[in-house]
Amino acid sequence: MNRRVLFGMFVALLIVLTSVNIYAAQTASKDDLKKKLHQSEVKNEKIMEEKTELKETLQKQEPADIQAKYDALVKQVSTFIEVAFKQNKETYQERKKEAHKVMSKDLVATFFPTDTYKGDRKTDVDEVEIFIKTGNLANNQASALVKFKHTLYSLQSDQKQVSPVFLNIKMHREKGHWMITDFQDVEEEGYT
Repeated sequence: MNRRVLFGMFVALLIVLTSVNIYAAQTASKDDLKKKLHQSEVKNEKIMEEKTELKETLQKQEPADIQAKYDALVKQVSTFIEVAFKQNKETYQERKKEAHKVMSKDLVATFFPTDTYKGDRKTDVDEVEIFIKTGNLANNQASALVKFKHTLYSLQSDQKQVSPVFLNIKMHREKGHWMITDFQDVEEEGYT
């Protein structure tokens, strides 16, 4: 009988320990779930606030205003490409004057470092494609991806070289006017 009592106590202890472990595991998982739920609620609340802000911004913007902003960006980028990447001795002064209207002083100094064009080549651009990145409509920052073919004509050897160009262009609006502030060459595989 001593063994039966001992065995019974062992089984009872085993049942009690198993019950305690099950209870502890359920409590811990409930705490984890509550914590994750709280984090999700906080994240959802932030997203809802951003959504509300964007809706208010959109309601303030008329479609014509949005189109006007887009058109202004496209015009500035197009002018930048024409001014910066079409080199020609005869149009150097005109392009330099136009450059001050579309790009920052640093970029003007980069593309037009001298008073006269001293190059022995002429360049042209073809097949220009402009992709404006849209974002917050009230923001004074914008960017565009531009893809075109850049043709280099050597005036001495009468040779021609065509290269694909893919640029990421940064713009900033000052006093209602967009200015090109920076650009980077973007590698694109397979563009011909």
